Amino acid sequence: MAYGSSQDDDITLPAAADLSSHQYKFITPDANGRGTITTTAVIANIGILQNKPDAVDKPARIRHAGISKLLMGAAVDEGGLIGSNLQGFGTAVAAGQVGVFIGAIALAAVGGSGDIGDVLLTRFIL
Repeated sequence: MAYGSSQDDDITLPAAADLSSHQYKFITPDANGRGTITTTAVIANIGILQNKPDAVDKPARIRHAGISKLLMGAAVDEGGLIGSNLQGFGTAVAAGQVGVFIGAIALAAVGGSGDIGDVLLTRFIL
C-alpha cells in the first residue's frame, strides 16, 4: 500500500558527519545541535533521516511527524512498536520492556534486518 507525508513534516539540521549511508535511520541532535545517528533505545530521537548528506554541516532532512520509511535492524509485525538499536536501525520493542523510547509504529510487517518498512512516527516512553 502506498502512504504519503508532507515536507511540512520535515525539519533540517546540519549533519554531524557523513550520513550518506544512513538514510531512513533514526536521528538525534548531538551536543552541537547537529543531526547524528541515534545510538540507544533510551535516548529520544527527533525523527528519521530522509536524505543522504555526505559531509559535516550539509543539510540533514529529518521527518519528525507523519509517515516515513525506516531501515530495520530486525523483523517487526504490523502495528509493532519500534525503537532504535545502537546503529539507528528500527527494532521491535518487546512486550514488557520499560524505559524504552518508541519512535514509530509499523504500518506493515517487515521481514528482517536491512529491509525498509513504512512507519507512523510517534514519541513516547514505555
